[in-house]
Amino acid sequence: MIGEHTVKSQRPRSVHDTKALQEQAESAKFMAQTGESGAEEWSQWSSCSVTCGQGSQVRTRTCVSPYGTHCSGPLRESRVCNNTAPCPVHGVWEEWSPWSLCSFTCGRGHRTRTRMCAPPQHGGRACDGPETQTKLCNIALCPVDGQWQEWSSWSDCSVTCANGTQQRTRQCSAAAHGGSECRGHWAESRECHNPDCTANGQWNPWGPWSGCSKSCDGGWQRRARVCQGAAVTGQQCDGTGEEVRKCSDQRCPAPYEICPEDYAVSMVWRRTPSGELAFNRCPPNATGTTSRRCSLDHRGMAFWEQPSYARCITNEFRYLQQSVQGHLAKGQRMLAGDGMSQVTKNLLDLTQRRNFYAGDLLSSVEILRNVTETFKRASYEPSSDDVQNFFQIISNLLEEENKEKWEDAQKIYPGAVELMQVIEEFIHIVGLGMKDFHNAYLMTGNLVASIQRLPAVSVMTDINFPMKGRKGMVDWARNSEDKVVIPKGLFVSQSADMEGSPVFILGTVLYKTLGLMLPSPKNHTVVNSKVIAVTVRPEPKATESHLEIELAHLANGTMHPYCALWDSTI
Repeated sequence: MIGEHTVKSQRPRSVHDTKALQEQAESAKFMAQTGESGAEEWSQWSSCSVTCGQGSQVRTRTCVSPYGTHCSGPLRESRVCNNTAPCPVHGVWEEWSPWSLCSFTCGRGHRTRTRMCAPPQHGGRACDGPETQTKLCNIALCPVDGQWQEWSSWSDCSVTCANGTQQRTRQCSAAAHGGSECRGHWAESRECHNPDCTANGQWNPWGPWSGCSKSCDGGWQRRARVCQGAAVTGQQCDGTGEEVRKCSDQRCPAPYEICPEDYAVSMVWRRTPSGELAFNRCPPNATGTTSRRCSLDHRGMAFWEQPSYARCITNEFRYLQQSVQGHLAKGQRMLAGDGMSQVTKNLLDLTQRRNFYAGDLLSSVEILRNVTETFKRASYEPSSDDVQNFFQIISNLLEEENKEKWEDAQKIYPGAVELMQVIEEFIHIVGLGMKDFHNAYLMTGNLVASIQRLPAVSVMTDINFPMKGRKGMVDWARNSEDKVVIPKGLFVSQSADMEGSPVFILGTVLYKTLGLMLPSPKNHTVVNSKVIAVTVRPEPKATESHLEIELAHLANGTMHPYCALWDSTI
């Protein structure tokens, strides 16, 4: 109620102070009666603490005591105040309703749910947020009925004279997810009318042979032809309208001539007759197909050979192969050349891992061929690192441990021969970038190569390779029985037929293990499983003159008449 108030008194600090307070109160009464200092009048009541609803008000007063005595009575009072204005009530969301059913029984639909807002009162705020929520639903795929496509054009008339028939057809798209098939006919026919036949009948061309009735031990095939144009008064076609011939004469293999189903290298190899191949996918880290041949032993019994991975290319080699083809297509000068330098670095890293397939050897040959072609197109001079990386890749590919892989690869493509051709082209590109009289000598674990740029007039003595006295020469090359002597007269006799003083690019390579990869190759000298290859080219001139070198001139006491893999025609 208004007028009620709460009294707050000062609290004595100690028991001894109680008596002092009583004395001060008496003194204050005295001062009030005598007009001396004491409690002042109360202040005005403060504003109500709230603008709506029940609140409170306070008032205070001050004690004036010059002699240090305390005033009697409270110094602060409070009372309840009622504001007649009602307080605003904000809107409040109720709980969400359950989600509705999907709007469609199949295919993409939606579900919704709602909620109610208790309305605001006395100027309160409305509810904040959405009243409805929606989410997608997809209960099941809708059935798709088969649909007829457009009719085809009418076929030619079945006869060229008199009455015949024509046909047309239509295709039904496949039904899906439980849909119904197309209803109706897939073919229609109608009569077609031609002028009356006035001549004797003539045979139409023979139709194709049918499939053989058996796959072995002899079967039959047939083909037919139609007689056209015989009039009522004309003559029928001479001869027969059907031919039959034998097929599949080969003997069916006996059970012991068929390789049984086998599980090897994590693959299932299906039952296969001898002389045929079975195929499987390559391992997961590669693309392509792996094959396995069923053969007969000396007793005529079928057995499985080892699987061939010549068509398997690992993903890393495949990616690198595609990146090279991209540079080759661009044909940009310095950019393409720089890109090829990076490619050779990546290929060097891959070949040093040793865990690749026979197909990766062929892939590497193609990568090197494209690299060399790009260098050539871009007129790019390979750096010393490029040259070293190139020959180290060759060395890695020709490691003795890759012998079986090369034998496997050679069954589908002569990759080793192409590799030698790529090396010749690369030697020529390197030689074009060298200065006269300069030479490069490279040695790896199983390869020694020399590249020289020689003006013809500078060749005063025969050229020997390998240079066994050269510092740092590896032992297997120093002690090799393979050697080549290129007579100085070869350069002199050829330079006499050319204008000016020609410049020759001479490349010689000694391989420690190449003979393992190329058993008895044509135009090679193979001694102790080593091959010496020689290429001699003149620097190309504007006249595009050609030079053919008789390789037989390079023969000596330890060499066969042909000692080089490459011809020397520009």
